[in-house]
Amino acid sequence: MPLPSLRLLDRRRPSSYLRPLLSVVLGATLAACGGGGSSSDDLELISATNVIGQADYVSGSANRATSVSALGLAQPLGGIATDGTNFFIADYGNHRVLGYASVPGPTTPALFVLGQESFTGNLPGTGPTRLALPASVSIVDGRLIVADAGNNRVLIWNTLPVGNVAPDVVVGQLDLNSDDPGTAADKLSFPVAATIANNRLIVSDQDNNRILIWNTVPTANGTPADVVLGQTDFTGSSARDEEDGLTTPSGIWSDGFRLLVADSGNNRVMLWTQLPRTSGADASFVIGQSDFSRITAGVGQGSLRTPSGVASDGTRIWIADSGNNRVLEFDAFPIASGALATDIYGQDRDSFTNRTPNDDNQDAVTDSTPSARTLSSPTGVSVFANTLYVVDRNNHRVLAFPG
Repeated sequence: MPLPSLRLLDRRRPSSYLRPLLSVVLGATLAACGGGGSSSDDLELISATNVIGQADYVSGSANRATSVSALGLAQPLGGIATDGTNFFIADYGNHRVLGYASVPGPTTPALFVLGQESFTGNLPGTGPTRLALPASVSIVDGRLIVADAGNNRVLIWNTLPVGNVAPDVVVGQLDLNSDDPGTAADKLSFPVAATIANNRLIVSDQDNNRILIWNTVPTANGTPADVVLGQTDFTGSSARDEEDGLTTPSGIWSDGFRLLVADSGNNRVMLWTQLPRTSGADASFVIGQSDFSRITAGVGQGSLRTPSGVASDGTRIWIADSGNNRVLEFDAFPIASGALATDIYGQDRDSFTNRTPNDDNQDAVTDSTPSARTLSSPTGVSVFANTLYVVDRNNHRVLAFPG
């Protein structure tokens, strides 16, 4: 079946979930692990230490250029979820979540699947055990949280599932058989990220251009949110900027005290130094722009282009800078707007001006294959136990780097 397009770059609502792939699937499958181009000795790109979803580092086709299975991925979107043992990937294009009993590698099949009856199925669906464009996964306090974007809902399992079982709670809908989008405190429209921090549920409600926060984790279906960010009230959904506005927000991170939001449509990441309890609260600082009045895309040490994922270990920050085909690292939380990145993945570490996808030799031409050092539209980042996981969307894989 055709793969759905990247919603973060195309804000038009599709007529179906079976949308064509925006970018060309990269490269032929090669036997050896290595770069797609000849690397110069003076280049310094960080190499991944593990790949998931492909047989090697130089393969980049959806579902490993074969039928849907327990090994391949198709346009994964948000960051992975792990507690050090269990491991989950939101396999967006295959309308499923893959589950593993340990951190997988290139030859490790998933142990079970959520959203499909088997590993060979990949049709979207609505119901207690079906998914449509699952955009993110998160593990917090033994719970699994899935942003089921195509069904306009967030699903919560109170214990980690080990098979395709129904969740315990749904928000955004009144029951597990409904999928209607809406703009209200109890509705969602294409949520792409969800997590729990300090017993508060936080959801990136992309098509409503807002973040919703529940002050306690919901225990009943359809529970309304308590706080909205990006809008002044729960009825607003317009794209906005400045310090209190959002446009197609995507990835989120919180430790229960601070909040980071990838404000994709405004080419920036917003930081609230205190997790708000009041609707419409202003952000404290902005990354990717020099101030809140600027929203221009750029490439450089302090610029972003459609950032879609954000993560932190509590000290450092990583941003999936999708439009620049790189991940930026910041060595500390900013104390002013316009912070400069301190490291980079997917491009040469000595230059923050390169942005070509899969360009191992940094000649501004896309190579015929990816490598262990290149990225193509990375959309998710997660960090656990000093390992940085990058969802390399257009290469249909997840890469692990030393954090």
